[in-house]
Amino acid sequence: MKAKKMILTRLVAGLSTALMLAPVWGSPAAPAHVGPDRYQDIHCGKLLDVEKKKTLSNQHILVKNDVIVELGASVNAPADAKKIDLSNQVCMPGLMDMHVHLFTQSSQGTVDVLGTTQSSAFNALQGLRLSQELLKMGFTTVRIPGDMDYQYANIEIRNAINRGEFMGPRMLVAPHYLSALGGHADFNSFAPDGPKVQGPMIVDGVDEIRKAIRKEFKYGGDWIKVMASGGVMSQHDDPEVSAYSEEEFRVMVEEAHRHKKKITAHAHGDAGVYAAVKAGFDSIEHATMMSEKTAKLMAKKGTYYIPTFHVLDWILEMGENGGITADNLAKARLVETKHQKSAEMAYKYGVKMALGSDCIFPIEQAIKEFDAMNRRLNDNWYVLQAGTITSAEMLGLDDQIGSLKVGKQADIVATPKSPIDKMTNIEDVNFVMKGGSIVRHH
Repeated sequence: MKAKKMILTRLVAGLSTALMLAPVWGSPAAPAHVGPDRYQDIHCGKLLDVEKKKTLSNQHILVKNDVIVELGASVNAPADAKKIDLSNQVCMPGLMDMHVHLFTQSSQGTVDVLGTTQSSAFNALQGLRLSQELLKMGFTTVRIPGDMDYQYANIEIRNAINRGEFMGPRMLVAPHYLSALGGHADFNSFAPDGPKVQGPMIVDGVDEIRKAIRKEFKYGGDWIKVMASGGVMSQHDDPEVSAYSEEEFRVMVEEAHRHKKKITAHAHGDAGVYAAVKAGFDSIEHATMMSEKTAKLMAKKGTYYIPTFHVLDWILEMGENGGITADNLAKARLVETKHQKSAEMAYKYGVKMALGSDCIFPIEQAIKEFDAMNRRLNDNWYVLQAGTITSAEMLGLDDQIGSLKVGKQADIVATPKSPIDKMTNIEDVNFVMKGGSIVRHH
């Protein structure tokens, strides 16, 4: 009896210490709902219907647990429903960033340095913190299109959030980049006669490609990411050269789709963009120098386009201040000269665009992608759709998220002023709800 009492005392003491030490932000999110239903009645001064491109006034959103169950000028809220007064705010769906990197903050060093000096444990800790920053900004759903990590830290972050152990955005993950030897995800600045240093997922030839894709799915990948051309923030690889053969691209799509998963390609030059689109990739990142022929093919095949504008603005600014190498700056200037034209063609021919920031810059700037995109396209509703319902469609989750609609998840953000009036207003998010749980409320 005495021994049992001692064990119980130790357990209680340990639990009390753990509760005192647990940070508020890192505390477990609400688990799957059990017990009595929980209702919240949210009163919005204005509500943005991104599907119909309409601004509605004086609307109520009734949330039951994690789902929207009623919308309108009035709702049948139970007497014990929690009242949330956003009557002086503009409500909109949770925002989405379809091109997030959690391990590569280029203001802290080159890709080769960061990729080879940060452990997977470091990446997991940094990535969790940065993902939480994105959620506080209003991004309730993000996609990770590959990252520099030799293990699967981004999968572990996603899983921990899904288990409710930490608050964070809904995440869909391509764990790594599939890259050819010497390609955009290889480490090319190391001396050839020094220690052998290679990127995390360097694959050449159809057999290596099939095996790599199977490995990504074995450890929980949602998407596959391929470096279809050279890039900007890397050494010696050419953005205008297609990184793989037609057969290799075909096998990538075949293998990913056989597993009922999706595949995306990083590509700047038209050769890489066209090859990936022709092969049947689900989306293309950047496409800064694509031709009219390629834009038309993207529209015809329904390929999604994530143009990533702010990152080039940031790279050019960094270059002017001496913050990046001359080689990287020269490549940035090359792709920027044609990026505007590529975006205009895609918009003209009806290519479906999703919003992605490519946040290798300080994470708090990710929200600036909305304005960067709008400065090129000058269509506020289109850009807001790109960061909500169109992104949800690309993920195949538009029946669950992407708009404020009965039956969908209660992912809701609010700003004092409407981004439809001025796009920079979206940078002032002061209310965030993800799946019925309030993340931020000023």
